[in-house]
This record gives sequence, C-alpha cells and structure tokens, in this order.
Amino acid sequence: MNYKEKVVIIKAEEIMKNKNLSESMKNFVIVFILLLLFVSCEKENIVAPTPLILTTEVKSQLSAITDRVFLETSTPGIIALISVEGEEDFIIKRGVANLVTGDPIHEDNAFRIGSVTKTFTGTAILILADEGLINLDSSIAHYLPEYNIPSGHEITIRMLGNMTSGLFNYSEDSDLWAHFIQSGYTLYFSPDSLLSIAFRHPSVFPPGTNYMYCNTNTVLLGLLLEKITGKDAYQVIREKVIDPLNLSNTYFGGPFFMSEPYSHGYYLGDEGLIDATNWNPSWGYTAGAMISKLEALKQWAYHLAHGALLSETTKAERYNFKNSYGFCLQSVSYKNDLWVGHPGSIPGYNTQMWYNSAKKTTIIINSNSTENMPAETLLIEFILLLADL
Repeated sequence: MNYKEKVVIIKAEEIMKNKNLSESMKNFVIVFILLLLFVSCEKENIVAPTPLILTTEVKSQLSAITDRVFLETSTPGIIALISVEGEEDFIIKRGVANLVTGDPIHEDNAFRIGSVTKTFTGTAILILADEGLINLDSSIAHYLPEYNIPSGHEITIRMLGNMTSGLFNYSEDSDLWAHFIQSGYTLYFSPDSLLSIAFRHPSVFPPGTNYMYCNTNTVLLGLLLEKITGKDAYQVIREKVIDPLNLSNTYFGGPFFMSEPYSHGYYLGDEGLIDATNWNPSWGYTAGAMISKLEALKQWAYHLAHGALLSETTKAERYNFKNSYGFCLQSVSYKNDLWVGHPGSIPGYNTQMWYNSAKKTTIIINSNSTENMPAETLLIEFILLLADL
C-alpha cells in the first residue's frame, strides 16, 4: 500500500465517523476522493511520448556526421540545434569558441548571422506593404529616384525581394575587398557607397528575366525602409519584426560590438587563421550585418515558415518560390521534403537556419569559420539523413 492509498483510507474513516453528514453526502465525498486519487495516479503513470524523429539511433547518426564534418572542414568550432515539435531539442557542440582561451563553443554564444539578415529585411518590407506604404509592383526608381539605379524604372520591389533585378552584386567587386583589407578590415561602407560600387558594373541581365542572388537587392530594400519610414532601417526591423516576436539577443552589430558571451569568428588568411570577430560588417548592411543566438534563430525559423506578422497576400509573395527563392526566403527540397529558411556567411561565421513544416523540425547550425563552409556541409548531410525518416 502506497502513501496516497493510506491517506485515502484515513480520510474515508474520518468521513464515516462524522455524525453531521448524511449517508448520501458521505458516499459522495468518498467517491470524490477516490476519483482524485485515480487521476493523480494516472498522471504519475504518464510516459513521455516516444520520439518519432530524434530517436537514440538518429541522435547517434547526427553526432557521427557532425564529428566527421568537424574534422573534414577544420573549423575551430561548430554547433547545431535540431528541434522537433513534441520532442526534446538536440544540441551538438564540437570545438572551441575562442582559439586563445580554449573556451568551448556554447549554445548561449552570440554570432554574426550573415545573409540570414535578409529574412528580417524582407519581412519588414512585406509588413509595410500590408500597411499600404509600399507597393510591390512599383519600381524602385519610383521610391528612390536619387540613386539613378540602372533600369530602376523596370525593377520592381518584388524583383528585389526575389533576386530577379539583374543588378550587379557589389560584394563580387574585387576592389571592395582590396580596400577593406588595406584598411585592416576596419573600413566603413555606407549603403550609398555599396550602391556606387554595384552601379559601376553593367547589369547582369534585363530585370525579371532571370535569377541571381545579389546583396545589392537587399541593400536597396534597406534604403527603401528608411525612405518610407524616415527611420534608420535597423530601427524599423527592430520595431516591426524583432520586438513583436520577442526575439531577444537579435540585433544589428557594428565593429567591436557583440554582447557577451559570443563565439569568435576566424578567417583563413596567408598567415593562417585570423580572428575576424570585429571586422567591420558595414559592407553587409541590411543584407548581412545582424547578430543572433541559437535559440532566437530557432524561434525565428518557425515564425518565418508560418508567415508570422504577414497577411495572406504577403504570405503568398513570401512563399512564391521561383528558382527556389521566394521574397527574401530560400527553399531546399529533397525527396519531396521541403525546407524553408536561409543560409548566411560573413567572414568568420557560417550559419544555416531552416524549418520543415511536414516534419515540424528546425535545424540551426553555426560554425565560426567560413573555410570549407562547415555549416552548409553539415546541413546537407542532416537533410539527407532526415529525409528517410
């Protein structure tokens, strides 16, 4: 006889001895106590649901894949979060966050997320479209005539979002990087200067006729946010996207600024691995200068995939995947397994953020080196494994 059963017997005896209660009331109270005991015992006997995806075997396979990719890519550190709705999150950590101190990489560390930034910029644009402040069918020249954008009257806001503008990608300009290196990686690039670099080059194709991933597009979207609202683009993204979804530890960071704790990022130069943590990220602007953490990106991946903050009309724009790219959102499909999210790379950091609605599964990966693209390599391996589950 357990403790709770003994308590029930004692209470029942006390009730039976109470002369002030009628027989019917005594019976009612006893039945009620027995019912409470039954419910309590049932709760104690509830067994946690058996994992459908993150079984012990799958976790072992994911860990083994990570071990191999970690060694093959020679990254200082790599961390992955695999989250399945209804199951316990699985976090895999390998290597260090700081080569000098040897501190291990950790899930609480902040890191630069590179082009994952584009998903925030695109969301802010779509929100303003829902508010009637931006027309996706209007040309960018209509809003930003002062920039003399090549073919600007033919390039719509939609084309900027889905990477079909045909504009030259300024980050492919060799002089940009030559000047950046000569400055000791401290040179500040204003958004205007990034556009000047892009517009020195001819367009790659006529607007709307092809697809090419291009940072210039998202810089223009950032300047559009500023023109429409009269506020700094970073402030607009924070007010429209980050704060409403309570995405803590997600922000735009300039040089020499990341909230502790954070992972140091490393770049492979002629003299070996260089600490690129505090390289000026201004060249990324609204295309790639944001910082976040593992848990925040997990939340954002879910919201992004479900169209949080958007109307049904702008959701349709976001998920209109042509060339596997929607509106500042990418898709990856394997064996009819669809993942949506975005990759991100900036010197020192390689990030992957993806969500699978069918499997209700999130994958977030970050490595503190872009050499051999560790996060991208690991993502591909994970998708191949999970596709068969």
